[in-house]
Amino acid sequence: MIKRIVNRNLYYDKNGTEITEGCMIKLKDGSIQTVYRTVDNELGIDATNPSWIERGIAVPCEYGIYPPTVAETEEVEVVS
Repeated sequence: MIKRIVNRNLYYDKNGTEITEGCMIKLKDGSIQTVYRTVDNELGIDATNPSWIERGIAVPCEYGIYPPTVAETEEVEVVS
């Protein structure tokens, strides 16, 4: 679920737990991702190819951040 308040969105996982910057979420495919905040004050996950980061040819978030859709928030779970 995503709620819009004043100048930002509040994001909640499938259990109703708030998704916040820096927390770890488990995606539908079982992968664990860190949540980042964009310059537009939205939350999302790293769009950079993980293998590029591992090989040292890119850094986290270099290619942007994917903000979640409402449907995606209903499938993810905060794990820490």
